[in-house]
Amino acid sequence: MFRSVPSALDADGNAGNDLTRYTDDESRQQRWGSIIDKIEVNFAESVNEDERPMVQFQKATASSTTDDYFSALSAPGMASHFQPAARFGRSCSTFSRRKLTEWIQLQKMNTSRDISDRKKYFERSVRILHSLVLKMIIAIVKAGKTEMVVAVHPDIITSENIMVHHSAEDGETAHFIQSESMDGSSLDGLATKYCAMKALGMVAYELLMMGDGHPVSFFLPSVPSDIGGTHLQLSICGIGECIGAEAHERNQADAKAPRTAVDKTQGRITNVMLNSGVPYPLCRFVVDLLGEDCSDGLLLRSDNSFASFSDILSDLKQMINNPEAFIHLSVRDQWRLAFGNKMHGRESEKKMIMDAASRTTGTTSNDALFEALSLLLPQNKRQIVMVSGKPGSGKSRLVMEAKTDLENKGWIFLSCKFDRIVHAEPLSVMASAFDEFLEQCLGSSRQPQISTNLKTLMLPNDVSILTTHVPCLVKYLDGPPGPVAGVEVSKEEMHQLFHQLLHVLSVAGQPIAFFADDLQWADAASIDLFVALSEASEPVLSRTHCDTHTKSKIMLIGSYRDDEVHSDHLLADTLRQLKSRNSSFEVTDIAVRGFSLETLNQIVSESLCLPLRRTKFLTEIILQKTDGIVIHIIELIGRLTMDRILCHSFVKGWEWDSEVIEGYPISDSVAELFVFKLNKLPLYALRALQICSIFGTQIEQRVISFVQDFDGEQSVDIIAGLKDALALGLIEMTDTTNVFKFAHDIIAQAAFDLISDDERSVLLRKLASALIRNASAANEIDRIIFVAVDLVNRIKNDVVTDPEERVLYACMNEKAGKKALAVPDFSSAVKYSESGLAFLDVCHWNTHHELTMSLHQTSVAALYSCPHGNRELLKERIEAVFRRSKTLDEEFKTRHVWIRVLSTTSLEEAIEACHALLERLEEPIDLSKYSSSHLYSELVRAKDLFSEKRQQFSMMSPMADLNKRNAMKIMSSLIIYYHQQSSNFAGLVSSRMVETTIKYGYCEESVFAVASFAATIVRVLGDIDEGSSWARMALSLLTRFRHNVNALLPAVYAAVYGLVLILTEPIQASQKDNFNMEWISHRLTIYNLSATLSPLLRGCSLAFDYGSIQFAVGNAEVVNVLLGEIDVLAHKCAQHCQLPAVERVFAPLHHVLRDLKGLDQQALAPLGYVYDTSVLQDSAYGKKDLHNLDTQLMIHIAHAFMLGDMKKVQSLAEMFEDLITKKHFVFNCVIIEFYAGLAACQFARETLEKGWEDKAEQVRESMEKMCSHSKWNFENKYLLIRAECHYTKGNINAAAECYESSIISARNHKLVHEEAVACELAGNFFREQGDKSKSHTMFGGAHKAYMNWGAVKKAKTLPQA
Repeated sequence: MFRSVPSALDADGNAGNDLTRYTDDESRQQRWGSIIDKIEVNFAESVNEDERPMVQFQKATASSTTDDYFSALSAPGMASHFQPAARFGRSCSTFSRRKLTEWIQLQKMNTSRDISDRKKYFERSVRILHSLVLKMIIAIVKAGKTEMVVAVHPDIITSENIMVHHSAEDGETAHFIQSESMDGSSLDGLATKYCAMKALGMVAYELLMMGDGHPVSFFLPSVPSDIGGTHLQLSICGIGECIGAEAHERNQADAKAPRTAVDKTQGRITNVMLNSGVPYPLCRFVVDLLGEDCSDGLLLRSDNSFASFSDILSDLKQMINNPEAFIHLSVRDQWRLAFGNKMHGRESEKKMIMDAASRTTGTTSNDALFEALSLLLPQNKRQIVMVSGKPGSGKSRLVMEAKTDLENKGWIFLSCKFDRIVHAEPLSVMASAFDEFLEQCLGSSRQPQISTNLKTLMLPNDVSILTTHVPCLVKYLDGPPGPVAGVEVSKEEMHQLFHQLLHVLSVAGQPIAFFADDLQWADAASIDLFVALSEASEPVLSRTHCDTHTKSKIMLIGSYRDDEVHSDHLLADTLRQLKSRNSSFEVTDIAVRGFSLETLNQIVSESLCLPLRRTKFLTEIILQKTDGIVIHIIELIGRLTMDRILCHSFVKGWEWDSEVIEGYPISDSVAELFVFKLNKLPLYALRALQICSIFGTQIEQRVISFVQDFDGEQSVDIIAGLKDALALGLIEMTDTTNVFKFAHDIIAQAAFDLISDDERSVLLRKLASALIRNASAANEIDRIIFVAVDLVNRIKNDVVTDPEERVLYACMNEKAGKKALAVPDFSSAVKYSESGLAFLDVCHWNTHHELTMSLHQTSVAALYSCPHGNRELLKERIEAVFRRSKTLDEEFKTRHVWIRVLSTTSLEEAIEACHALLERLEEPIDLSKYSSSHLYSELVRAKDLFSEKRQQFSMMSPMADLNKRNAMKIMSSLIIYYHQQSSNFAGLVSSRMVETTIKYGYCEESVFAVASFAATIVRVLGDIDEGSSWARMALSLLTRFRHNVNALLPAVYAAVYGLVLILTEPIQASQKDNFNMEWISHRLTIYNLSATLSPLLRGCSLAFDYGSIQFAVGNAEVVNVLLGEIDVLAHKCAQHCQLPAVERVFAPLHHVLRDLKGLDQQALAPLGYVYDTSVLQDSAYGKKDLHNLDTQLMIHIAHAFMLGDMKKVQSLAEMFEDLITKKHFVFNCVIIEFYAGLAACQFARETLEKGWEDKAEQVRESMEKMCSHSKWNFENKYLLIRAECHYTKGNINAAAECYESSIISARNHKLVHEEAVACELAGNFFREQGDKSKSHTMFGGAHKAYMNWGAVKKAKTLPQA
């Protein structure tokens, strides 16, 4: 085939004799193909001018794709490149075929010396070889494994026996002209395979050389032919006889020379191909097929030779998929090791993130009908994705890959990263995610939309609070934010504000993903906020905004190092709690482990631009040394290149010595991998990185400017050093925030570890001194206070001996502690206050009394509020304050905290302490003179007296007397403790507070005093109208405390709405502006109890004391929603040490709701066990604990009635009446009375006893009175008890009318569970009357209503079911 003259014909001009031996149809087509082509061409040239357009030529041009394989007509005998139109009676098929030898010559004539043309030729050749291999092999299963075996006889694998077919569908493919299948009966499988590979190598050589140069046989050894002369040792005929002799000869040669030694023609095939312009990867491919340069390709194949056809296909596939890397070696900077942007081996993990995103948005299908119907399904669980793994395993990279897909789907993505070393300002890391996102949005179309949302979705005061944490918000406001000094913000309120800000950023209702990286280093406040971003209540839009039903779609993503999060870690405890909330949260755990061998080999192969088979052994070594951890792999390969163990040749690519790499040492420490690289930096650059590492994984430029002169004249140029590190990729710099960041926190750790222990303390002191000095001079010390304090607290106490310096550091901690307490971040406040005290000693009580006292007070406040605070340390600090206080004012805050601590163990002791403190404040309350009758009379007198002066409240001035304000605080606590004891003394204390307000002016506690007095008027005196007036007065007073309305709201709302307005206002009213004050309406709707019980979420202990749980039971929320709310609230209780509330209130409600739904009983998560509700009930009854008993009785009496257990209803009602000596107008009591009245009617009809009928009539009168106060809440109840009374008395027509009216009223007022009860009782009534049709309709309505409510078990018990 190799000829000096490039022609398709032989020297005589004939087509040659090769085809004469074939007799099949395909051979004839091949033989006559060129003649037919000539005829077609001549015919096309002879057509008339008007016919010529009907002939469609297909000319290949320079701009054609690689699939446009044929060039223009250039010589006779070539295949035609036109398609006759239909008028010539031919099909317009683009199919053509040609023998491989002819195809090579044709391409040689039409391929220019242009590099792009040659590249296309090589790429086409690779595809032809790939298709040819597929024709050579078949897949068989041996011992459960699939193997590729040769399917054709090696002797027919020649270029003369290969046809190249071209079609528009498949492109160019190779086929055998003559096929001879293998039977394998007497042939050695290994020899057959290698013979086939060698034959394929000869075909590949000829194809890639385009027929030029010496044939491949010129380079291969020859053996004597059995027919005379010599021939190539290719045929497997007789190979069995010669294989033994050849093996013996080769073994003897091996004994005399090294394994790698070959004859002097070694490498000639490769050199010849390279000189002809064949890319080195293709040269290597051919040589590996032949077995080795100049070898026989059978017995003595090199280690790099192909061992299987799977490897051959893999090589070819890589060349096809990435020709620039695996054929041409022309990828950009391919001599540099880079792992690129492609993610390997994490497809399943990434899919888990995307699946969680789909569950968040509820769009798990492309079916529009399904998505429309999904809106009717229960709300999706809140999604949290937690990614865990070792340092450097690729956790962050995985999430960033998902980020790209999420943003392409319209998601908003916010991210932040925590630091091992520095704990900055509380919540600042979480807030930085918002700040960076807002910076990116400046100048975009999103900016005006965010500005509009800030005005419509948030109150100005709330925005002002957030600007202290998210400074970029100021750029979205029309003017400067309002002052926030002195504003107290609870933890729950801060969570709510950040949640609202997320809603603001979602300008078009876009879903939001919030990613917190390295959560193992997050503080408690940040972890709480992270979880709260998903669970906080939805913000309610202002009336000027139309979309009032938009729900935030938020997915949280967190990552952490699992080897640093043990069972007692704060994050581990949080994760356990999240996973136990199976009704509210769905946590997706993704464990990122080291790469598998297959995945790692793919990475190394693509990085080195070498075939998978060539890199496999290297990959095995790397895997053994790195466990497949990404950062280990990158740094190990980087060190191998720096040590010239892994070298690059511009011709051959990457080369290495596997034995040297196997013995190459590597540390188990990830950080130590970078030490080698860092030590090669200039000293000033290394010092700059060490200084930055002291501040953590990132540092602001302004902080660098403050510490630039940390060592006087010996200071290094930090910025210059960082620029060198920036060029090496060790650090990065963000354009928007002017922050230097380490490329990976492991690099920061490595730089930090290079500082010796002795040097570290000295360096910390120098940096802290420079930072404090220069920031103070620039009047920016408050802005970097937490950075400075972190440096200070890492200095060993015994190192600082200067008294003035110790006092300075204590002052810094005192300031940081107060700021942390204001966030609030109680854990950080404790840390700072205790660190400050560590710099002081006993004598400082005398020399720096105020500083020492302030640190003690901060510690006391933080320890008390911290859920897991050290109680022993708290008592120690309280006692120190009591001993060292000089005035009552100085002692008061700590004394108040001590009273709260006492209340958790003994209400009596707490009440006694309150009265003792009131005496010291000159506001004593002597309750010993009040009997029950005297107490009632005093309350009536106070109501009449204060009602006349109620209008004076609008003209009052603030309370100026500090003692009076402190007394009001103590009396507020006293009200709570008396209420917990079910004592009416709470009402007397509230009247005293109102009296103090009238005399001395108003304060924050005055709002609670008025709200409590309103509740007393209703509960004790039974004056609902007067109580409602006082309740509205309490709400109006909130306008005077806009700066601190959120701290007051839970207690005021619990009293006003939980005990008073629930009797007069619609129970589902959520957006009524009763007082014409938009900001009040907005705030109240955010914490609407009827929907979410938010005051319990925000002020657990106070709201529980008022029994606000009845609002959940009394409203028409569906069972699924209630179960979810109870689950959340129970966890909030546990966090605030309120397990008794879980036991007495939430556990019974949880038990009843699960029973109504038909679910098996299970423990409420914080308790860990199922409570016997009857034991709790008997316990409360025995203690005469009306405060908890009325709630439990209300729950169980409603449950018993719905299940038809009238004897239990009677028993519970009698228990209630035995405790209640005087009627209490509390919603719980009204509900108990209502169900007791319905049961009385049934007993009256069964027993015909007049007493039951009289009791039912009393309830009817009571419901009628309640209906006069609130038709919305009580009309349906009044109509239903009236219907039952008519039924009892035999007034059939009146009863039927009242039943239907009650059903309509319950439905109109959205009381779905009471609609179900009314329908069921009506069904019983009509069934007794013999009206089967009406009865059937009523039972059907009851079944539907119960199902809508979620009471599946109850619905199934109905006759209709």
